[in-house]
Amino acid sequence: MTRESLNAEFQVMEFARHEEAAAFVAALSRFLNSPQGSGYASREAVAEVWAESPEQGKSVHLFLSEGALAAAEAAFSPVRTQRAVTREALPVASFLVIEGGKTPSWGAAAAAARLGERDASGGME
Repeated sequence: MTRESLNAEFQVMEFARHEEAAAFVAALSRFLNSPQGSGYASREAVAEVWAESPEQGKSVHLFLSEGALAAAEAAFSPVRTQRAVTREALPVASFLVIEGGKTPSWGAAAAAARLGERDASGGME
């Protein structure tokens, strides 16, 4: 990991319900795999979305890289974010849910299942 990627900023989105976050993740994954969104996967600013999904019934935080935010704004503008954090400041329990160019198109059920998973180590993959 380069120093630039370590210091990359992620915009934080908060969803009150797990299902809402899953719908956003599913829609963004489909956009990134569409003809209109495929360019965001191959840009210098990689589209990454990390998640902190503590428990069913609690709010879900998504952390969008510059590339993911650009794709989301192109597809769903306006995109409301709360604040920015660096990669170093991502929560220990966060995990990668979308990596542009590698993550397949998901439906809501598949995205919900992915948000419910946790890395075996319990944190950052």
